[in-house]
Amino acid sequence: MANYNVQITNGSGSENMKKGTYSVTVTANGYDATSLSPTSYTAGESAGSGTFTVSANGVLTLIFNETGAEGGTPVTSGSVIMTDSAGTTEYGSAVTIDATGQAVFNNVPYGSATPYVLYFVQKATDDGHNLYEGVISVNMSSAAQTAYVVNSPIAAQSFTLTDANYSGLPIADGTITFTGE
Repeated sequence: MANYNVQITNGSGSENMKKGTYSVTVTANGYDATSLSPTSYTAGESAGSGTFTVSANGVLTLIFNETGAEGGTPVTSGSVIMTDSAGTTEYGSAVTIDATGQAVFNNVPYGSATPYVLYFVQKATDDGHNLYEGVISVNMSSAAQTAYVVNSPIAAQSFTLTDANYSGLPIADGTITFTGE
């Protein structure tokens, strides 16, 4: 029986194969080859497909605080999720940001020779901080890594309310309501 090396790009690959049952192994940057499942595939006489999974064993700790560096005042709650580079496709479930500002992602891929680039979007933050806007990018080059993300503190806003017909006349009692987007 023949042997085949199928190149996988962005999660997909294809190959014309002779009918038969094959043992399957994997080589994938940042992943544990021994975690491949399933480890066999049977090709039939007509077109077919197979779905395989493999696990990584890296750990990424994202720390959300006011400085984006060690020692900053932490965010005390919120959530963050892994995404594609545009931040539009979400992978897995959101991870909770704990009271120390940490969100821990287990089983993430990494590569020392070729770092694995991971992307994240912050979904929520505590009432005292602004949400990080944009996509967070992390180059995973080691099995355990920490990255810091800035969540600036909310800032005081001051307002005045005056009479439209009598310039400068303050409104003695009133409420301005702001509704978030």
